[in-house]
Amino acid sequence: MRTVMVVMILFITSVFNIAQEEILENYIDEGLQNNLALKQREFSFERSISALDEARGLFMPSIEVNARYSRAGGGRTFEIPVGDLVNPIYSGLNQVIGSNVYPTNLPNEEIKFLREKEHDTKLRLIQPIFQPKILFNYKIKDNLKDIQKAERDIYARELVAEIKAAYFNYLKTVKVVELFEKTEELLKENLRVSESLYKNHKSTVDVVYRAQAELSEIKQQLADAENNEKLAKAYFNFLLNKDLESEIKIDASVMFSQSNEVDFDESISLAVSNREELKQLESAIDASDNNISLSKSNYLPGVSLAVDYGFQGEEYKFSSDDDYWMASVVLNWNLFNGFQDKAKVEQAEWSKKENEAKLNEVLKQIKLQVRTAYYNLDVAQKTITTANDRLTTSEKSFEIVSKKYKEGMVAQIEFLDARTSLTQAEINKIVTEYDYLVKKAEFEKVTAAYPVNEKLKVEN
Repeated sequence: MRTVMVVMILFITSVFNIAQEEILENYIDEGLQNNLALKQREFSFERSISALDEARGLFMPSIEVNARYSRAGGGRTFEIPVGDLVNPIYSGLNQVIGSNVYPTNLPNEEIKFLREKEHDTKLRLIQPIFQPKILFNYKIKDNLKDIQKAERDIYARELVAEIKAAYFNYLKTVKVVELFEKTEELLKENLRVSESLYKNHKSTVDVVYRAQAELSEIKQQLADAENNEKLAKAYFNFLLNKDLESEIKIDASVMFSQSNEVDFDESISLAVSNREELKQLESAIDASDNNISLSKSNYLPGVSLAVDYGFQGEEYKFSSDDDYWMASVVLNWNLFNGFQDKAKVEQAEWSKKENEAKLNEVLKQIKLQVRTAYYNLDVAQKTITTANDRLTTSEKSFEIVSKKYKEGMVAQIEFLDARTSLTQAEINKIVTEYDYLVKKAEFEKVTAAYPVNEKLKVEN
């Protein structure tokens, strides 16, 4: 029978844990989906994907239609002396044959450089053959996409930790409000007893005044606690992009596990392997490498193929007599531009060194963050134990003093002091327990233990 009871208790406890995790995980999913700041970073990431698609399109041929119709007048002319050349010949021939068969008054021809009417309609295809700039530009855009993805994931991890901290802080304020409400009822009863004793001439009026003062103080503390609860609720809903007054599901089954599943060395290794800040800087270094190659590619020639097919003439006609085609291989090679390319290469190299130095700095910062969070969590665990001991002692002390007070063996001030100590111990227990959960969420963030990528849309 006893074994069955233990199994049932363990089962109920596990169900409570799962329920709490489901509630919080649902809120996290909601925040990752609706948070406005995260949406902005998601839009930036999507824009970088579109930029990568644009860079990929540069490898493909471009096809365009060019059409031109023009009317012209004036301009330079070119004169062909047809009459001056042919008329003397025709005149001699007429004399030889004795007849005016051939005309001898042919005019000179005058041709204008500008046609009065002209159209040129063509289809042009341009295909890059050897363009290093296109290749390295594509690689840089790919690096920038990875940088934007890391930026989004960095904020998403921050958001998850912030949502957890906000949820635990809200639960903490709810517990504090409940504690003050319970204490208020206790002090109301104390005031009623003090007034009864005074009316029956068993105590002096100062006992009533002291009871009223204690009740007024707890009411003020309750008002402050209720205000903190409203602010905590508003901030939590703000993170989820919900109405600030939306109700928050409260789970009373939050369990305060006091054991680290990952030791310090494993925590460091996990953070170094998974932190998005390092991945972001590694992508930035790769982008710097590709930027160096891009700058050096200015020394190389570029080769493209251009093919035109179209129609020309004075009238808009698309017959076989008016069409034409032309294919060209175009080479473009910048041989000298005032050492600008050399300066660009140097700038890209310095940018890479800057990112490498930043990577080393961030790596040390992450190790420091893990160390700080790990020790803070360890202290928080020990603080919970101390808080529980303090509460147990305060509860026993208040129980003894309360019995003596009811029997008239101790003064009211001693009873109120014991009650104040108990309330402070209860508040301390609430604060230390939920602060432990907040620090646990922070530790989870700095070690990159939470599976953010599984929660976000991953680009194929």
